[in-house]
Amino acid sequence: MQSSRRHLLLSATLATLPLAGHCQAPAPCATPSLGALSQRMGKAWLCTADNRLAPTARQVLQDSQLAFQQQLVQLGRAVDNPEQAGGLRALARRYEDYQTLLAGRPDADSHRALLATANEMLTLAQLASGSRAGLPWQARLAARQRLLSQRIALLGLANADAAATRRERQSAIYEFEAGQQTLREAGGSALRPFLATADAAWTPLRDAAGAGQPAPVFNASERLLAVMETVTEHCSRIT
Repeated sequence: MQSSRRHLLLSATLATLPLAGHCQAPAPCATPSLGALSQRMGKAWLCTADNRLAPTARQVLQDSQLAFQQQLVQLGRAVDNPEQAGGLRALARRYEDYQTLLAGRPDADSHRALLATANEMLTLAQLASGSRAGLPWQARLAARQRLLSQRIALLGLANADAAATRRERQSAIYEFEAGQQTLREAGGSALRPFLATADAAWTPLRDAAGAGQPAPVFNASERLLAVMETVTEHCSRIT
């Protein structure tokens, strides 16, 4: 049943692509981006291997899948250009492969496949999402921070000891910390309480990701995502 519903949603996405310009695009900051959701799905799936986390992780995985599918359909009704349409088709098809992987059980052998697929999903999601040039730069940066919170969590859990994964994770950590500093300097007093709350979630996520600890990674990344969601919403209203 779940597989059939997913297939119908993806079919709807592909079917709506020729209708470009007939509908408004979804609100860009209302939910995590396709890229952030693609990484959050992988993170949650890896955490289903932990018996204590499994029920919550499965719920997060299902919620992320639903939000991702809904955004696919919405974006299919508001395509800006042929490049975005092609990216959206490719993303919808690759998403089917991703769901096949996520329907299995995580184990050591599946980590490499997860990372490769999540990386490709991230690239395709950026192509499919189209331009966000109409947003204030602070909102675009905050949305990127939102994505990185999930990317770092994924890289902290999947094949975390591999040298390539460590390098990717450290690069994402540097980028996140630089982004937070930029937001602190440019956001003014209104953002400071939210960024302080983000810092309180960021430190345990950074430390746990380096140690590959599922529960701290999962819990801290979910808290950080929620805070950065608020920051992104606030920044989207800057004029």
